[in-house]
Amino acid sequence: MIKYIPKEFKTILNKYRFIDSWFWCRYSINPYNGCEFACAYCDSRSHKYHLQPEFDHLIYVKNNVGAMLDDRLRRARTLLPDVAAIGGTCDAYQPAEESYANTRQCLEVLLRYHYPVIISTKSTLTLRDLDILSRIAEDSWCAIGVTITTLDRKLAGFLEPRAPSPEKRLNVVKEIKEACPEIQAGVNFIPIVPFLGDDERNMEEVVADTKMAGADFILFGGGMTLRDNQASWFMRRLSEELPHLVEEYEELYQAKYTLAEGYRGRYEPGKSYLKRIHRKMLELCKKYQLAFRIKRYIPEDFRKQNYLVAQKLLDESYLCQMLGRPWTKTFWAGQNINNLGESIEDIARRGELRTIRNIDASIEAYVLNLLGNEGEQ
Repeated sequence: MIKYIPKEFKTILNKYRFIDSWFWCRYSINPYNGCEFACAYCDSRSHKYHLQPEFDHLIYVKNNVGAMLDDRLRRARTLLPDVAAIGGTCDAYQPAEESYANTRQCLEVLLRYHYPVIISTKSTLTLRDLDILSRIAEDSWCAIGVTITTLDRKLAGFLEPRAPSPEKRLNVVKEIKEACPEIQAGVNFIPIVPFLGDDERNMEEVVADTKMAGADFILFGGGMTLRDNQASWFMRRLSEELPHLVEEYEELYQAKYTLAEGYRGRYEPGKSYLKRIHRKMLELCKKYQLAFRIKRYIPEDFRKQNYLVAQKLLDESYLCQMLGRPWTKTFWAGQNINNLGESIEDIARRGELRTIRNIDASIEAYVLNLLGNEGEQ
């Protein structure tokens, strides 16, 4: 039985030190504490997030979220409009939203202050808010990623027992693109679950059906993570319903699982496994002409060139990471450019690009070339 409990919280808006380079968000908002979709692989069960152990059937409804968010943005002296991700440790459109409309309240405030929005969800309830989501897209930027890990209903029932069916989720993407083409909409193929969602047939079906739905993108990540409480929960579910896979997981993650001691092992699969999955997904994206990155929000203030240059670097670092190549220097160069307090063009004119952390001679030359090309357009 799902129980909703209204509760006071001190904050509603979180600011990241570094922008999330997959979803391009600077801020996050969780309208609820807990998520009733009860996904078997959900990382929110891990210690890191400090959620209640029964977070999939005890949902705390945050009180006065609209007023809290409005007060935070109205009083902000250092915050600049940037992408706010709604939902992270919860699904912003889980069934509680139908009654409490916390997500809708947040959207109304974000539109008023011209903040772009990204939402990751498994819910069909997203369609209720297309009116305001389309206004946000026209005002600044809006992206919606619908999570799909398999198109097999029975398997989805194990992985995501209380979420809408995969067919209904794909239809959300289709309806968004038909009704509001200004919204970026696609599929989050995250995680690609080992031995359940990583066979080539499933991967191709997900990519092909994503393309048929008219999606703008498909995000993928082949390394389902396992840690502390979340790992033990997943492995317990696996041992109860698919016990023949326990040894497979123990080998892939170099782990050991027992009911008494829980999970002890690696955080993610080995590099050879990840490289194989990522290479296959890149091949499929090329085959179906489907983007595997989201086009980021670009502000019109001093950050414009910073974000354009950083996107190039972060896109490159992502591709290198997927292919098992060195990527961290390019990644951190992009992140540090994201955080500049002035235009990178001004820094380049002063000949001071090398003062930005992680920019070496090769990256400096790359950045100067980008800035030169931008100037010619």
